[in-house]
Amino acid sequence: MSPRTEFIVSSLMAAAALTVAVVLLMDADRRTPGMAELASALRLLPATVLAAGFGAWSVTRWRARASAAGRQWKAGGMALRVLLAIFLLLPFAIAVWAVVATGIDQLAASRPAGFAEALAWLPVIIFYGSLAALLFGAVPLFVLEYFACRRYLRRQAVPSPDHA
Repeated sequence: MSPRTEFIVSSLMAAAALTVAVVLLMDADRRTPGMAELASALRLLPATVLAAGFGAWSVTRWRARASAAGRQWKAGGMALRVLLAIFLLLPFAIAVWAVVATGIDQLAASRPAGFAEALAWLPVIIFYGSLAALLFGAVPLFVLEYFACRRYLRRQAVPSPDHA
């Protein structure tokens, strides 16, 4: 696996694990988490994975351009850039996923509500989804991304035939 692919996959896995963990931990004080809490975590999972994937991909492109210009990045700076890209893309990813999920619901429901009524909640969903991601996910995601960025930069600096 190339270093770029490994970095993007590790960012996707970190975002997915963090999304599920945050939703489960937010509800852990009331009762033991069950399938309903896991299902609610999976509602925002596609949006966070979409934002993390595009964010990691764009930062690897950004890093390649900086490396071609002779500038070297450190792991902490790259992790901050990844977080910036993810959190800037997250409201758009939430909006896209909410529209897609509402469209699927409209097609699958026997008596669907109006599409406009469902989309009236879109600004609220975007705001609170982005706010929850910033409040509960920024620091843990930075730590996870720091180690992913450090591994990516090391693998980019020393070409190796080893696949590990």
